[in-house]
Amino acid sequence: MNPKLAYKFCPKCGGIIDLKRDNLLVCKACGFEFFINAIPCNGVIIENERGEIMLVKRKFPPMKGDWDWPGGFLDAGESVNHSIVREIKEELNVNVSVEKIIGVYEGRYEFGGILQYVICIVVSAKIVSGKIKVSDDVEEYKFFLPEEILRMDLAFKFIRRGIADYFKNP
Repeated sequence: MNPKLAYKFCPKCGGIIDLKRDNLLVCKACGFEFFINAIPCNGVIIENERGEIMLVKRKFPPMKGDWDWPGGFLDAGESVNHSIVREIKEELNVNVSVEKIIGVYEGRYEFGGILQYVICIVVSAKIVSGKIKVSDDVEEYKFFLPEEILRMDLAFKFIRRGIADYFKNP
């Protein structure tokens, strides 16, 4: 990622910024140093009683129409668990209980022509109440056998790794 493409002006004074290092921008006017860090997000693995994993079809760009796991970005000041419960409620209209962390994966997420780095915290969760009804940025959901998922084209590369890790240590 070239942060200079994402940011042209200083968030403090509006001056022109300059790329000092790969992830560090410095304002030419006031000297403000602006670090470009990875953005935290979550992915949730929900398994049904038949051993199938839920994937959701993305309703909007980026990756519109691609299969993804449910989840999303953490809001500022929000805990990982709270973000997971909130995202699943928004996307699927159900309440979940987080079971365990499967792994933490790095990836890239392009939105609005800006490439961002993400750190995705992947968990397993169980639906504890509600009836699944897609909303928010989900077009549809479907449960897939693990071997199907490992052969599919998915929205992000790290999904395949997370699913594989889930089945290594169920």
